[in-house]
Amino acid sequence: MSSPRQLPSGTLSRRFNGRFTRKLTVVCVTLALVTSLAVSQATTATAADSLTYLGDLTGSSDVAVGGGKVFVAVDDRIIVADTEGTLTGVITGVSETRDLVTSPDGTRLYAALRGSNEVAEINTTDLAITRRINLTAYPCPDRLALSGHWLWVSHGCPATSSGGALSLDMSLSTPQPAPVSINPVNAPQIVAAGNTLVLTEDKDLWVYDMQGGTVTLRGTIDAYDHGLWNGWGDIALAPDGSTAYTTPGSANDFEAWDLTTLTRTRSYGKEEGVLGYRSITVSPDGAQLAVSRDTDNVDDEPLVLFDVNTGAKAQMFGESLLWTHGLAFSDSDLFAVVEKTIDRSLHLLRLHGARLPSCKLVVTGPEKSQPRKTITFTGQLTEHDSSAPGVQQLTVALRRRDGTTTMLPDVTTNADGTYTFSHTPYLEDEWSYDVYRENTPNSRSCKASAIVNVSRF
Repeated sequence: MSSPRQLPSGTLSRRFNGRFTRKLTVVCVTLALVTSLAVSQATTATAADSLTYLGDLTGSSDVAVGGGKVFVAVDDRIIVADTEGTLTGVITGVSETRDLVTSPDGTRLYAALRGSNEVAEINTTDLAITRRINLTAYPCPDRLALSGHWLWVSHGCPATSSGGALSLDMSLSTPQPAPVSINPVNAPQIVAAGNTLVLTEDKDLWVYDMQGGTVTLRGTIDAYDHGLWNGWGDIALAPDGSTAYTTPGSANDFEAWDLTTLTRTRSYGKEEGVLGYRSITVSPDGAQLAVSRDTDNVDDEPLVLFDVNTGAKAQMFGESLLWTHGLAFSDSDLFAVVEKTIDRSLHLLRLHGARLPSCKLVVTGPEKSQPRKTITFTGQLTEHDSSAPGVQQLTVALRRRDGTTTMLPDVTTNADGTYTFSHTPYLEDEWSYDVYRENTPNSRSCKASAIVNVSRF
């Protein structure tokens, strides 16, 4: 058996908790802000999942995807990454960035700037701020929604008890705010799709028909009428605007609402031990929902992907001690801005091929062995539909109790997916063997682990 090779510097093989396990490549990045844009990156993102450090930053965060880029709003800057999660730039000259939205063609990024009472329009190619729309008369812009060339903005400063919403015709050289006739106490949430505009604040959900920048109230839904005593949480719309998905503060489930009949049509995710669902986003084709959730068990998965039509969990993504701020799809990938609760540091999480069905891996070995005794492992790889994968390459990471990780030689499966490999541990320790297959065009990665306690007794 050839000797194991040490992992390249900067790479950690990490074990995810939960039913599904994933490989994370941690990409450490140092941001340097000088007179011009500058970002220094230590390593290059790979095709695997990545967790990219965003710097010693605080503040609310949002994430948006467009023009082949990923944008992360963090207080006085917008950090820019490519669609592999590699940081590429930073946009400055912004103050208290609250929300981001990209145009359908990906050429423009819009940012709500609470600190300067503006909406900024940014060219996604050169990252230049092309214009600023003054909203001094409607202070504290908070949330954004885009429908055609109409940009919808919610606003409201804390402790003023005076929120509202307005539209901006971005096809004009000087867009003029057109207020919506609504008087919420705080800045409402605002989403738009198809010909539907939805605003939520506290217990009230307002549904409007849109005709350009003009809206007509279709109806309202009172959260208290449906036993949602904590009011409305986050909200997302189906691409055609027919359905709203909400994560109210109540525990254990989130819900779908028919916006024609204004009735609840489905509850998702009813289960014990989940304190509440939080951020939510819909895939561009409307087929899947990505939802973050609070858990009271560090082994639970804080990110879950649901099938819209069946309500079934399509994927679960586990990582202890992560707090999710924002979610965005990019083709089959899912991006999230996450905060490590242990040190409050912010990261950009890329789940590569999140929308793809996962392959399945099994590995079997002895529970105990002795130093310098060769151990043989067997296992099988199958595709998500249980079909044989053909000849495939698998990687095997070897971890010790102190976190030391090395890589064993790659393993080649037989055509039916069966495989075998051997290793001779040389010390008394707990040895973990993580077998992994990378994404393919039609399947997300999968992983299996075996733990062997090596002792002379």
